[in-house]
Amino acid sequence: MCDFEEFVFTCGHSTFRLKSYCHFARNDPNHQCFGVKKLKNVWDQTFACDGCVQRARHEDEMRRRHYGKDSS
Repeated sequence: MCDFEEFVFTCGHSTFRLKSYCHFARNDPNHQCFGVKKLKNVWDQTFACDGCVQRARHEDEMRRRHYGKDSS
């Protein structure tokens, strides 16, 4: 049972990260785990995910190009 952590962002998205391999995955040449994936920790983040931040920057840039330098 490999251990994972979940990161929950303010935008509502989440991502998982491998914390540690189980015995079988450590001994497998491709680190394949065919067992249960166990969630060890859930971390609430105080910011949006990278994809949402990039999307917001892109939309802001498009808005500035369309309406001029000052979008307010």
